[in-house]
Amino acid sequence: MYYSNTSQIELPGIGNVKYDGVSPRTVLPGEKVVYVGRIDGGPGYGAVGNIIEIRNRKAVVEIKSSKGYESKIWYIPYCLLGSIKNAA
Repeated sequence: MYYSNTSQIELPGIGNVKYDGVSPRTVLPGEKVVYVGRIDGGPGYGAVGNIIEIRNRKAVVEIKSSKGYESKIWYIPYCLLGSIKNAA
């Protein structure tokens, strides 16, 4: 069996979540975004955070750790972020 998208198993009646892309023109500081990248040492896939600052190629995002209470500041390229408000 071949799956074209291995990021999430599709269950009957429940489709995969697709996030809209994020760019400096589509987000504002304080908005919630989701991390959709898979990079070792980075935040976990699906981690939710708040945008602190908008830059040309990267956003400064504060993401709370799933294991602890401390939040970390990450500099994340827009191509690895998704918009929560338009998730379908």
